[in-house]
Amino acid sequence: MKPLHAKVLAVRSRPRELIYAALLAEPGRQWNVRDLAAKLTGVSVEAVTATLHLLLGDRLMDIVPHSRRLTLRLNGEGRLTVEEITRAWSVAQVTGEQTR
Repeated sequence: MKPLHAKVLAVRSRPRELIYAALLAEPGRQWNVRDLAAKLTGVSVEAVTATLHLLLGDRLMDIVPHSRRLTLRLNGEGRLTVEEITRAWSVAQVTGEQTR
């Protein structure tokens, strides 16, 4: 995993868990904020917006060209990074460590 500029992307939160699970469930899917927020019950539009923009800033998502709305797709590095983050959360949960 490449070092994250936005370290908060690795901090565990329920909204981030749900967002990452949705992205990993359909890694080739194109997402805009509205569609992803609609899929995730209990996750605010603001949380989705912030997370997607941070992922984009860390170059873990690519902009899908020729879209009216900002549309993003998890890229290969993004998939690997998000998988590693969620794996670390699982290990920390089993061992009782805090993730940061």
